Amino acid sequence: MTRTRKLLIVDVAALSPAEVGEHTPNLRALAARGGLYPLREPFPSLTCTSHATLLLGSLPSSHGMIGNCLYSREYAKLFNWNRSSHLLTGTPLWEAARQRDPRLRTANLFLRNCADSSCEIRVTERPVYWISGRKQFEFFAEPRSLHAELVAKLGSFPFQSFWGPFSDIKSTHWIIGAALQVMEREDPELLLVYPPYLDYDAARFGPDAPQAKDALRAMDAALEPLLRAAHGQDRDVLIVSDYGFTTVDQPVHLNRVLRRAGYLHVEDAPNGERLDPGTSRAFAVCDNQEAHVYVARPEDIGPVRALLEATDGVRAVLDAEAQVPYGIAHPRSGELIAIAEPRAWFSYMYWLEASKTPDFADCVAVFDKIGTDTCELFLKPGLAGKAHAAKRMAQLLLGLKVPFDIVDIDESRVRGARRIARDDPQRGAVAISSWDLGQSGPVPMENLKALALARMFDGAASG
Repeated sequence: MTRTRKLLIVDVAALSPAEVGEHTPNLRALAARGGLYPLREPFPSLTCTSHATLLLGSLPSSHGMIGNCLYSREYAKLFNWNRSSHLLTGTPLWEAARQRDPRLRTANLFLRNCADSSCEIRVTERPVYWISGRKQFEFFAEPRSLHAELVAKLGSFPFQSFWGPFSDIKSTHWIIGAALQVMEREDPELLLVYPPYLDYDAARFGPDAPQAKDALRAMDAALEPLLRAAHGQDRDVLIVSDYGFTTVDQPVHLNRVLRRAGYLHVEDAPNGERLDPGTSRAFAVCDNQEAHVYVARPEDIGPVRALLEATDGVRAVLDAEAQVPYGIAHPRSGELIAIAEPRAWFSYMYWLEASKTPDFADCVAVFDKIGTDTCELFLKPGLAGKAHAAKRMAQLLLGLKVPFDIVDIDESRVRGARRIARDDPQRGAVAISSWDLGQSGPVPMENLKALALARMFDGAASG
C-alpha cells in the first residue's frame, strides 16, 4: 500500500492574499516553497459556511450550513453557532480519506461542528452550564484523557480570549499549543486546526488599521512552531482562510426597518423587548454583510423585498431564484437574502427605544442574539467599564450566577466586517500550500477537499 502523506490544515481566520508579505515572513516562506492562491469563498463568506465548504467539498446549497445562525421554521427558534455535525450533508474530508486508508486518524481542533464528528481526536471550546444558571469556561476533548493532558501542559483554556471584549492571541496560542501536543503524542495523518486571532482586531479597527497589521505579525509568529514541527515530521501544510475583511462604517438595521413597516413582532417582556420569530411576518438574521430574511407569508415576499431594496446600505436582495447561482439555495435559507453595500454591515438590533433594550444586549450572549453581534468585541468604555468587567470576571470565576454585561453596544466603533464582495481576489480568502496545487486564478474553496486527498494519496496536485 502506498504510504499516506501526512497533512496539516490550518484555517487562519480572516487572512487574505494581500496580507501575506512583509508582516508574515513565515507564511511568505511557505508560499515561496509551495504556492499562494486566492480562494473563492462560498456565499456567504462566514465561519461555519466556509468550514463546511472546505471539509465537505461542496456549497451551502448541498451541505446545508447556510450561515452561523440557523432558523428552524418548525420550532420557530434560532440556533446560533450550533455544534452538531449532523446538520451537515455530505462526506467530510477525513471520512473520504479513511475510505482510501482505513488506518488513517484525524485530529480536529476547533473547526466548527467538530465536537460530535467522526474524527478520532477532537478539541473545541464548550462552556459548562450549571443547573443554577452559572456558566463555567471550559473545553471539550475526545478522548477524554486528552482534557487532563492539555490542562497539565497548557493550563486551562483561556475562553474569555476566544470571543468577547477580552479576545486576543492567548486562545490562539493555546490552540496551537494543543496542536503541537497532539502532533507529538498522537501523530495523526490528518490534523485540522482553527486559530481565530485575526478576526478580532480586523473587526474592531478595520483590516488596514495599524492594530490589524500588528495582529498579522503576531499571528505569523504564533504559527512558526507549528510550521516547524510539521516540516520536522515531513508533513504537508495547507493554510487556508475562510474570508477576508473589509472596512465598514455604516450599520444597517434591517429588523428596525421591518418592524416600522409592521412585519416584525416583539414581546414587551419585563427584561426588555424580545423578537418573536414565530409571530413575525418577516425578520432578518444578520451577520456582517449578509442577512437571511425569513418571510412567513408568500404574498409578503415581494413587498418585503421592495422595502429592503429601498433601504440605505442594502446593495441587493436575492429571492429564491436569484439564490441558485450563489450556491445558497437551500430549505434553511431565508425567503430573501440581503447583501450590504461595500462599507455597510447588518446589525441585528430591533428595539426602537433605549428603555426597551433587552437585557442580553450588553452581554457576551452569542446564543441569544438574532445573528452575530460584532459589538461583543468591545468593552464598555473608561475606567468604569474596566472595573465592572474585572468585577464580573471575579464573580464568574467564583461560580456566582451573574450576567456577563460588559459589552459596549455603540455600533459606531465597528470598523471591519467579513467581506462579501468578490470583486478583488486579493482581499478575499487565501490558500497557501507547501506544494504546488497546480491551480491558476481564484480556486473555489469547495475544490480544496479533492486537492488535499490527491496530495495525501497520490503525492501530487489535482487539476
